[in-house]
Amino acid sequence: MQILKTKGVVYGFHAIELNQIVPEVVDLGEHWESSGSQEAGHQHRFWEFGYTAEGTTELHIAGGRRFNLSAGSFWSVTAGTDHWLRQGPEARHHRLFVGLQLPIIVARHTGWNLRSLLRDVVVLHEVYQFEQLFSRIVTEGATPSNFQAAALRLGVDALLLEIVRASTDGNRRPANAVMHPAASRALNLLQTRFRESWSLERLASESGISRARLAQLFRRQIGTSIHKALNKARNMPKCC
Repeated sequence: MQILKTKGVVYGFHAIELNQIVPEVVDLGEHWESSGSQEAGHQHRFWEFGYTAEGTTELHIAGGRRFNLSAGSFWSVTAGTDHWLRQGPEARHHRLFVGLQLPIIVARHTGWNLRSLLRDVVVLHEVYQFEQLFSRIVTEGATPSNFQAAALRLGVDALLLEIVRASTDGNRRPANAVMHPAASRALNLLQTRFRESWSLERLASESGISRARLAQLFRRQIGTSIHKALNKARNMPKCC
């Protein structure tokens, strides 16, 4: 395995030669990019999977197809497909990605219908649960440790299984299954420790996310402000 610094990226890394650890994982990484940045058109000999954690992005596919991505969007591109990404006007863009040799995983999970599901470009929105899965793969792949191969393979399988579920279940998934982990933790803190004095800064720190993003996620996924959610928790009848 080698870890490289990608040219044109504000911060982040690109790990390659992961197939020395497990044959189905080719590369992976995490990038923070600037407003309006664009990569050159390219293609891979493997399937590329990505998750947009912050900002907006355009995914361009050769032939004129374009997909608009925002925080919580997942995308996959098949082997041999020309594509490129263009970042939106926001100041901060954050994405995670992993390259996989899909046929190896297809052979391992014949009942998941992966070959048919991922035969073309796939884009899913508001799949916030994917962020934790991508983070796990990136961490396991870039950090040598005991049982690294097993941990990396388990992480890949968990991601692929969630892709299958999100693609086939549609809107039948329960709401808490698609809530961003940081928003879910923040809501739980407000509901269980409502007697404490919570500032946005403190809540964001304990949830592991920036203040601006936590406030945005709260309004988008919970439909209210943090202040109103805290007041609601404090005013709910208590059993004891």
